[in-house]
Parts: sequence; C-alpha cells; structure tokens
Amino acid sequence: MTKMKHCINCGMEIDDAAELCTNCGVNQTKSLEGGHEERNPDQKYCVDCGELINKQAEVCPECGVRQPSLGSSGGSNSDQMAAGILAILLGGLGAHKFYQGRTGLGLLYLCFFWTAIPALLGLIEGILMLVADEEEYERKYANGDILGR
Repeated sequence: MTKMKHCINCGMEIDDAAELCTNCGVNQTKSLEGGHEERNPDQKYCVDCGELINKQAEVCPECGVRQPSLGSSGGSNSDQMAAGILAILLGGLGAHKFYQGRTGLGLLYLCFFWTAIPALLGLIEGILMLVADEEEYERKYANGDILGR
C-alpha cells in the first residue's frame, strides 16, 4: 500500500512521492503564492493530515508531522549553487545535467566528453548559473536546457 499525503494547495490526498498534485497541479516542492478556495494566502495544507495550517509552520499543530521546507530558505538558491559548481567542475561529464534531471543531455555530454566541447559548455553554463539572480536562474537554467532558454 502506497503512503499518501495531502496537497499543500488544495488539501487533496495524493501519493507521497508526487511532486505535482493531480487535482490542482501545484508543485509540492515550491512555495505557495496566492490563495485557493478557502485557503488564505498565508496558509497551506498539512502534507500528512490535510489540516489548514500557517504557511510558515514547520510542524503541524494538529498532527505534529514536520512539514517540508518550502520557499527560498535554501531550496532554489542551494540548487542554483550546486548546479553551477557541478557545471564548472564536472560539466564535461554532464554532472549538472544529471543533477537537474536532464538524463538525456547528461548522457550526451558524457558520450562526447573526450571532445572537450561539453567541458567548455559546462564552464560557460556554470558561470551563467552562478551570476544569475534567483529569478533568472529559475526562468532560464533550472530546467537544464543547454545555455538556458
């Protein structure tokens, strides 16, 4: 039997491993912006019991389950830093593409590492990722496209 959790946006019961809610489509790993039905903008649903709680709550006051950390308290910024450093140090092997979930591009980089072209691309991508602000990184580089969109 698969373990279930509740969507942080609509409260619908979803699979514990789901990154997107099948009901409302909200990414379960990103912070919430705006309201949904009876939920205020500063509220979310507990991932375990589905109770409406404060958006900043680390532990559900109803069931005591620790909530996943969402938002800029380390998520995207640390992802940006890790992807940039991987691109610079191991870009020729496609490590940053694997990290960003782009296995196909990672394999492509890996297949052609001997040409040094992936290493050059990785160096450029790493620098671009590290100098980009958080919004630009999310918009251009977070999805793992070559040299951004």
